[in-house]
Amino acid sequence: MMPLDRNESYWLLDEELEKVAHTLRAKELSTYPEYGELKRALAAYAGVPEDHLLITPGSDAAIEHIARAYAGEGGEVILPVPTFYGYESILERVGAKMLPISYEEQDGRFVFPLAETVEALAKGTGKILFLCHPNNPLGSPLPSDVISRLVTAARGTDTLIVSDEAYFEFSSGTSFLPFLAELPNLVVIRTLSKAFGLSGARVGYAIASPEVVKRVEKFLLPWPVAHLSVSAALVLLSRAEAVKTRRDLVIAEREHFIQSLRAISGITAYPSETNFVLIRVSEAERVRGALSEQGIRVALGEAMSRFPEAKALLKDTLRIATPDPESEPYFLGILRGVLH
Repeated sequence: MMPLDRNESYWLLDEELEKVAHTLRAKELSTYPEYGELKRALAAYAGVPEDHLLITPGSDAAIEHIARAYAGEGGEVILPVPTFYGYESILERVGAKMLPISYEEQDGRFVFPLAETVEALAKGTGKILFLCHPNNPLGSPLPSDVISRLVTAARGTDTLIVSDEAYFEFSSGTSFLPFLAELPNLVVIRTLSKAFGLSGARVGYAIASPEVVKRVEKFLLPWPVAHLSVSAALVLLSRAEAVKTRRDLVIAEREHFIQSLRAISGITAYPSETNFVLIRVSEAERVRGALSEQGIRVALGEAMSRFPEAKALLKDTLRIATPDPESEPYFLGILRGVLH
């Protein structure tokens, strides 16, 4: 089976993770984990003070706890769509009211709905604005001028601005983080699931002012991240340069993958600053099923949202994680066979 449907960096895992098994002792598994060393390592990696950082069991846990802390039952959440499908299910579970604002496609690129989002912020009714940057499933980042406009619009409002930057390491580097000092109602979410290849370890973190950290922290269960996950995170954070080298390989392979996809008749492959590529192809659901019969899993774009405007934009799209260099020719051969 070739798992290309969950944006996992499965081919980043190498001998570095084998060291994790040798870092644990029996005593550690019989005691509750400590997070001081991991918090120091993450703070150093992100370049922020330790009291600005909250460790969570995956970034989706951070999303849920932020939603509970700041929106809760009936609170309005501004949601540019399509976006990470987890937002919709999490916000529904919390009982928040979602205000969807749709991206548009122009000249083969996806355009963020800036004017509509700024207008929604100006109304002052939104408790949270959730931004997925770079966007999942679109693969597109927010340009620096859009970030600046959103920061300006957010000043003086009570709306919490949340930038979910799970794919930050695969992007060109634009981020809301430099605005943290001047925007107290800002949260930046990041994770070790993608560039660090630790999806199964469930280690995420939120960066915000100490006041926001304390408010969200109240919703976490005690000891939310297990010893083994802490150990895996510390091993890879200590090898950040090696991780960066592997990350650069993924970026290079992603660009090669995009060009290879564009060479196939009938496929539109969109630009990406993540570890996956979104393509548009006729009869996407049939193509997905045919690939599955060949042992290749890809994700159907239209199924990732319940909002009609998002479903329309994602019609006949597939999201495909960048395959490893050895597997890419096999995948492309199967795909050509399915299409032609």
